[in-house]
Amino acid sequence: MPVSEVHHVAMTVSDVDRAADFYEQALGYRKTLRTDVGGPGIEVALRLPAGTTGRVQYLQGPSRIGQLELIEWSGEKRRTATAGHLELGTFLLSFEVPLDEMAQLHARMVALGAECLSEPHRTLLENYGYITAFAARDLDGNLLEFVSLPTREEILAYRASLATG
Repeated sequence: MPVSEVHHVAMTVSDVDRAADFYEQALGYRKTLRTDVGGPGIEVALRLPAGTTGRVQYLQGPSRIGQLELIEWSGEKRRTATAGHLELGTFLLSFEVPLDEMAQLHARMVALGAECLSEPHRTLLENYGYITAFAARDLDGNLLEFVSLPTREEILAYRASLATG
């Protein structure tokens, strides 16, 4: 039996309040649970060093699925990965955006200080159709993708056009 959809993604951030404000403004997500974590239970569950604590803020989008959990852990902050395309592990977080909101979102990301890697652009995906997307790095350098996808009807029409040549 398959498990459910991804419930949430946890991201380590350098400043939980700053990151929560960024994601609230950038994505329109709302802040929900704010809590502190630590103690033997979480140390054992996550194999954390003794005494590790964290400040946590959850943010929720339009549904309860796909929440963001931002964690500011105690201790010295460092970045060992930059989400490069050849590094193993999570490459990016992708968010679906209606096409008519893409330019406004790009402008909002720029205004919030995100490093946008490009303007929104249209790209053809083989056997799928056209998407419009752009990528940006949040204030801690995490790579985010914003994508507008074709409808099921557009995908089927594109595939039919390939078949008729």
